[in-house]
Amino acid sequence: MLFRPPKPSGKPWIPDPLSPASSLSSLLDHTGTSSAILSGPAGSGKTTLTASFLREAASRGLSLAIAAPTHKALRVLRETLARKGSPAPHLLFTTLHSLLGLRLSENEDGSFSIKPGPGPDLSLFDWIIIDECSLVGKELLDSLERARGRARILFVGDPYQLPPVEALHLDTPPVFSRSYPTLSLDRVHRQTEDHPVHRLTRSLLSWNPDRGRPTPASLFPDFEEMVPRDLSHPGRLLWIPGGSREAVRWAGALSEQGENLRILAYTNRRVELYNRLLYQREYGMVSGPFARHERVLIHETTGIKTGEGELRVLPAGEELTVLEIFPENHPDYPEIPAHRVYVEDESGDGFSVMVPDDSAFHQKTIDGYFRKIRTLKEGSMPARSEISALAKKAWGLKRAFTPLRHGYATTVFKAQGSTFDSVIVDWRDLGLFREDKAFVRALYVAATRPRFRLLFSGPSEV
Repeated sequence: MLFRPPKPSGKPWIPDPLSPASSLSSLLDHTGTSSAILSGPAGSGKTTLTASFLREAASRGLSLAIAAPTHKALRVLRETLARKGSPAPHLLFTTLHSLLGLRLSENEDGSFSIKPGPGPDLSLFDWIIIDECSLVGKELLDSLERARGRARILFVGDPYQLPPVEALHLDTPPVFSRSYPTLSLDRVHRQTEDHPVHRLTRSLLSWNPDRGRPTPASLFPDFEEMVPRDLSHPGRLLWIPGGSREAVRWAGALSEQGENLRILAYTNRRVELYNRLLYQREYGMVSGPFARHERVLIHETTGIKTGEGELRVLPAGEELTVLEIFPENHPDYPEIPAHRVYVEDESGDGFSVMVPDDSAFHQKTIDGYFRKIRTLKEGSMPARSEISALAKKAWGLKRAFTPLRHGYATTVFKAQGSTFDSVIVDWRDLGLFREDKAFVRALYVAATRPRFRLLFSGPSEV
């Protein structure tokens, strides 16, 4: 017998947290609800429920688009569906930028602005699922609402994560401040309830930032037991006394055991230090900025020219794999030592980019141009011709090379949406967050990235 879907209901959808799977499935029949949120902390089962929702929708012949800020955020959901043998003909996986047809434009100050391209017809889809919606800023949300047409939208994400950088002042990521009906999950399944990382996560979720920021002593009553004696028996929740080199020593040892590990920090300066030390530990003093088969990250949202001459958006935090790398002079900047790097993204698309051998010096030079521009603009009689010439130099230098970075360490912002075997957190660097609520959210993000092991790097005494 052919499947006959139930008659759609025009009544609003009322989520039932006691029966999340059937509640989410019933959303398909409530046509009066055009947008909804599936909300929950990391490890609460959002991916499993979303995959079930997609299978149900696809079995009804509905047309579906699954979008997220980056390809890496799509990978887990795609793999979950593949394991269950989900029907694929009606599924489109894409980044949110691509779904909306957004294009990069160039600003005088060297930054990128994201502008609408040819208007996408999202009415082709019955449902749009936005995964990792906590990473989506207000402008992208507004663009999605304008372009959606008749399409219905399910937002999936974690309200406890850090908002996008431009919205860090907000109490919660922008999508969760909207009045969409929400199915909230509250039980964490990633670790067992007696797992120390699980207990830490619950403590952070219940922490009231009005009390100030938590200290190691307030979070870890058995602090003395967390300090390991050696590398031979690493526990599940550890405190590593010492500085960056001790953290690097642990990271190297765990990586040698086959663990997928990241060091997380707050500042780019600290991340760059860890990446340099771990790259040298892995490859020694090799020529060139990267190595074949290395996993690398896009440091900031940027663009590359496609074969058609358009700028393709490469969002910050996108993970790539280095396929090949060769020394090559940039045609406009032959005096800058550089390499051409052939990379592949999470979707399997390959392309090449140019990177400077010394990215820190490259960025320092660009920053110097922009400082001069700001100084001139603040003068009583701005020299417009000089400002224009400096802006052209700065923008040309910035656009010529891609901001590619090593992936051994990253910021907590760019780690959102990722899961690793083990994570080392630089407690002292996270302490540089100015606001207590942001510090608590950063600790929560860091604590919910590992599957098995969480290590904090900090002072010997707390």
